[in-house]
Amino acid sequence: MNTAMLLKPKSMVAYIYGDLSAEEGLKEFIDHGFTAVPVIDRDGMYIGVVSERDFLYRILDKKNVEAINEDDLTVAELADCSRFESVTIDADIETLFNRIIEQNFVPVVDSRGMFSGIVTRKDVLMRMEYKLKQADMSRKEMTV
Repeated sequence: MNTAMLLKPKSMVAYIYGDLSAEEGLKEFIDHGFTAVPVIDRDGMYIGVVSERDFLYRILDKKNVEAINEDDLTVAELADCSRFESVTIDADIETLFNRIIEQNFVPVVDSRGMFSGIVTRKDVLMRMEYKLKQADMSRKEMTV
């Protein structure tokens, strides 16, 4: 099993463009309704992930919601790119597991760094449950 088998493709994933202003990004972020969303450039290159934490810290730092874009900050500049490390589409399952332990989803990129989609923790757990049930059924058949 590899990462590609669990991939939720870009076409099915919410993401935000990094060149949007922080204010525009916040509006899109709220519309998506997630706690974290991948950030890409207009060519599809993965930049990072912006989270509700990033927006909240910015608002708290400026002490009011209206000042969120006071410094012409873009979503790419706002995003904390160190927290959501991506994996390549051909990453092995061990690498994926190591990332999914720390993140609710893992961004997936191709060999050029282009955003391909995500793998969610839920999908990994569901796949593991399926594999465990298969193994259990095989053991039961062997004992019969």
